[in-house]
Amino acid sequence: MIEKIRELLFKLFKKESFIGKLIDKFFTKEIVVYIFFGVLATVLNFVVFWIFHELFLSIGWEGVSHNILPDGSFLQKLFDGDAAYLDANCIAWVITVIFAFVTNKLWVFNSKSWKPAVAGKEFVAFIGARLFSFVIETAMMFVFVTLLTIPELISKLIVGVVVVILNYIFSKLFIFKKKA
Repeated sequence: MIEKIRELLFKLFKKESFIGKLIDKFFTKEIVVYIFFGVLATVLNFVVFWIFHELFLSIGWEGVSHNILPDGSFLQKLFDGDAAYLDANCIAWVITVIFAFVTNKLWVFNSKSWKPAVAGKEFVAFIGARLFSFVIETAMMFVFVTLLTIPELISKLIVGVVVVILNYIFSKLFIFKKKA
């Protein structure tokens, strides 16, 4: 199916043209499948984030960081009693990473081995890369929501684009790389 779409696109844009070269480079089965599962993971992340954020707000949860920071500290004042969005983001991240690992392993990068040595190495590398992008995501969410007062869901959307690109690069180059 993807090949047929590529052929149609090459009929519209010559393969040697600038757009044709972009299509040739970026409209591959791997990238299309990554985007498909990335959209599913993003939707899952947003839904879980929204559910937990609304739940935390409804019960008056101020967030773990609010509860562990010393009363009256600079950081606690900075959060001004609402760090629940960070907790909701953590929960959404954990659930999404598990989903993303399985879909990336099996369908995006076609790594079919579940031998502990292979899958374990991939999982550790995947978690490490996702932790790195999670730190970036959390820092960006903090800056956008707390410092710039951009609404949570809009911030999550903006940050999500950066995270998707980072995660693809890490997965492609370091985690599910093909052996030569």
